[in-house]
Amino acid sequence: MAEGQLWLDPDRARRGGADLHLAGEAIGTRRAQVGGAIAAASAQRPWGRDDIGAAFEKSYRGYEETLLRAWEGVGRAVAGLGADVVASVEATVQTDTASGQRLDGVSGQHGNRR
Repeated sequence: MAEGQLWLDPDRARRGGADLHLAGEAIGTRRAQVGGAIAAASAQRPWGRDDIGAAFEKSYRGYEETLLRAWEGVGRAVAGLGADVVASVEATVQTDTASGQRLDGVSGQHGNRR
């Protein structure tokens, strides 16, 4: 922003939003792949089923679930942010175009009053 003006390259901003959306989808895909593998491996309880293994299980399971939920949420949030960027750019361009047309109409009417 320079001297109270906002400069927007709509095409570049749309591409950035689309890239951000794709990045969120990629995060979600990695979560499904790697996170799924983590969950599957831990379901086998490789730490054992004795007292020590049970104590580990009790502590570990909550952390695992929290991590996997957060990882999934980050993917959704990033993808959603990208979609919001694209929608915001579209709304900004439409508003700017409509405002410009109204201003052109006002200046055209003013010029005809001589």
